[in-house]
Amino acid sequence: HSEKDLSRAAEYRFVDTPEALRAHDYSEMNQVLFGFLDKLEARYTAAQA
Repeated sequence: HSEKDLSRAAEYRFVDTPEALRAHDYSEMNQVLFGFLDKLEARYTAAQA
């Protein structure tokens, strides 16, 4: 996105500031993502065997 688009981001209802995004606790989301990626890797590895 252009600098102009980024500066206008605050005008949109569902766009948070960088500070607000950094303040969120993403640990639960990361745990779920890691679990998904581990399962995906296991299925891929099993299919290659």
